[in-house]
Amino acid sequence: MAMRLSGLISGMDTEAVVAQLMSAHRLKTTKVQNKITTTEWKQEKWSALNAKIYSLYTGQLSKLRMQGSFAVKKAASSNINKVEILAGTNAPEGTHLIKVKQLASSQFLTGAKLDTDNKGNQINSNTKLVDLGFKSDEGTTIHIKTASNEINLDIRENTTIGELVNSLRNAGLNANYDTVQKRFFISSKASGAENAFEITTSSSEEVKDKNIIRNFLGYDSLSSTDKSKVDGYLNSYLDDTLTQLDKDVIKDKLLEIKHQQVKLKYINDYISNEDKIAAVSLEVETELRAGLEEGEELDDKVLQAAIKDRLSQKAEIAAFNEYTAWEDGEALEGNVFLLAEEALNPLLTEYITDNGETPDQSGSLARLGLGEVTKDIGGNTIIDGNSDAVLVNARDAKVIYNGAELTGASNNFSVNGLTLTLKGVTAGLETPEIGDDEVISLSVSSNTEAVYDMVKDFVKSYNELLKEMNDAYNAETSRGYDPLTEEERATMTEEQIEKWEDKIKNSLLRRDNTLGSLIDVMRSTLNEGVTVNGKSYSLSSFGITTQSYNEKGLLHINGDADYASVAALENKLMDALTNNPDEVVAVMTKLADNLYGSLMDKMKSSSLSSALTVHNDKEISKSLTSYKSDLAKMEAKLLDIENKYYKQFAAMETAMAKMNSQSSALMSMLGVNNNQNQR
Repeated sequence: MAMRLSGLISGMDTEAVVAQLMSAHRLKTTKVQNKITTTEWKQEKWSALNAKIYSLYTGQLSKLRMQGSFAVKKAASSNINKVEILAGTNAPEGTHLIKVKQLASSQFLTGAKLDTDNKGNQINSNTKLVDLGFKSDEGTTIHIKTASNEINLDIRENTTIGELVNSLRNAGLNANYDTVQKRFFISSKASGAENAFEITTSSSEEVKDKNIIRNFLGYDSLSSTDKSKVDGYLNSYLDDTLTQLDKDVIKDKLLEIKHQQVKLKYINDYISNEDKIAAVSLEVETELRAGLEEGEELDDKVLQAAIKDRLSQKAEIAAFNEYTAWEDGEALEGNVFLLAEEALNPLLTEYITDNGETPDQSGSLARLGLGEVTKDIGGNTIIDGNSDAVLVNARDAKVIYNGAELTGASNNFSVNGLTLTLKGVTAGLETPEIGDDEVISLSVSSNTEAVYDMVKDFVKSYNELLKEMNDAYNAETSRGYDPLTEEERATMTEEQIEKWEDKIKNSLLRRDNTLGSLIDVMRSTLNEGVTVNGKSYSLSSFGITTQSYNEKGLLHINGDADYASVAALENKLMDALTNNPDEVVAVMTKLADNLYGSLMDKMKSSSLSSALTVHNDKEISKSLTSYKSDLAKMEAKLLDIENKYYKQFAAMETAMAKMNSQSSALMSMLGVNNNQNQR
């Protein structure tokens, strides 16, 4: 906004005069701004109320209309120290008999105690398997097989205890080498025979040749990503369906990894070569001295840094030229990139032609305090090769339920709608010498208390919502209260501002037609009767009643301690749930379904409201947009009026300046001295 200099001639406070003139014009904009503010508040109030209505609609009301919600069962065990029980809605009521024959367990493998490696060092995660007796040049592989995964670990010169533990974990097992107990501890994560695992070894020329290629490629110095690439390429290379072109592509990928190492070595050899260093040093020193001023000394640090940079540049260029010569097929004898290719070719040829299995398994797991863990013909897991290692087989849970033997992989057992938590084997089965088998009885019955609480929870939520709606609809008028202007807010405390605005906000839905209609629908729907088996029922049939008119439809459960005014009356709801549960279910679900349908009708999308919305949100948004548009137009018009006033005052100042100038000239012509006149 341009700077306005006014009142210089007239001495008037033009800014104040214009502000007073504009205040009258701004009365209309203040009214529009008030409409915007109150509409935004109304939008927020409806949004919050709609969220609560929708919560009741999808929560307590939706639950109450489903017959399955009333089929709540309670269950008890005669021995919770051995069997805990939960009953689902489809669990048959009555008494169930159970014996626990066997608990489910995981498979456990505990290794024999290890002392030191072949070099006399204490064993830890960094200990190499070759230092425990494995031979990396015999192509040994450790196979780890679980129910869901299979991991193969090829033993190389640098393979460590830590890598073996990680492979076991990647296969889905719990695994650890305990440096205090000096043993391996391995177990399945889940119980049950189906989760048993196997750990075996094999040796092959294929793995042996593969390890030779890995060593050539500097496998141990590669990133985990590049290691995975190398393993993938080598596994693919054995695919009989590949064409020679496919194999050449794989070879190029492997050679690319090797060439990266060749390049680094070439550069390091170049910058370490004494002849190269001497030649570059002389070259750089000559150049730097040529640029010195007379009498200026050459800084040795500058010289050494320049030599280092020049060596690196020349090494990079030399390596690039060496690689380009190989790439263009112009490599001379001794080209390092060509030598790498010539070394890789026979390794791949040997790898693909000599991949038969050999029976030698010299990398026995016994050297790790373990043994070959396999399955026998009967499917039982056994350990071979180390009598000091301890194997505990995975087992399924076994129960005798109502006379039938059942099995499961977990001690959380599901049968006939019941969820059982098995905690111990029943007496007699665990200790036959005691005598007769212990039989645990499981009793299942309707959970009347839970159903009662569900109905009570609905009534409570319904009352809270209805009270809030009643309070909003019957709120006191806020006539005479308008949203505060910035000037008015500046003169009030935060507490005063909050009280003022709350007075307006609380009255925004006063006598609102949409809200009134919604209240009527909710109250009338629940007050209506329903017919079940030819007989009429209502909520009052089960002691759920309304009281005084002043409560405006709030519900009370007769005989319930939380409803003081009717607490002393008979609790018809609990009595009906106990003696006539089917009758209660039929009536409650019908009434709830009726209210659900009524609210659904209110929440249907229309030209004025969105889906799942009980108020005219589209209409409110449209009004808000219109008010904001009107305000913008009025503000633009007011700016034009304000500019007009300033132009008029500016013209007045100009006229007065001109008049003063003419007056001074006339007085001068008449020889009148202003100073004398003043005296």
